[in-house]
Amino acid sequence: MTRLKAATDVLRATLTAAQEERPQRPDLVDGPDGPECEWTAYERTRMHETVNAIRTERGLPPVPIGDIVRVERLAVGHSDYSSKFAFYCAELAGK
Repeated sequence: MTRLKAATDVLRATLTAAQEERPQRPDLVDGPDGPECEWTAYERTRMHETVNAIRTERGLPPVPIGDIVRVERLAVGHSDYSSKFAFYCAELAGK
């Protein structure tokens, strides 16, 4: 298994677990583009933490949350949003 595939699998599992917690986060919070659902911010934060954990394992410096926001925006609106978001985050994990 390639490193990109392995990272994608880890990040997809992270996102899936975070998505399962959506009912626990019904409030609105401040987001990068204004108010957003709390669960959206939580999922983004979990992905950020996981990307940086992978980067740490690989001896790479952490990426800022803005990089996660950027790749999330690329995935938004796609029917396979979760897969795309996980893949784009995996690419960040390896840079």
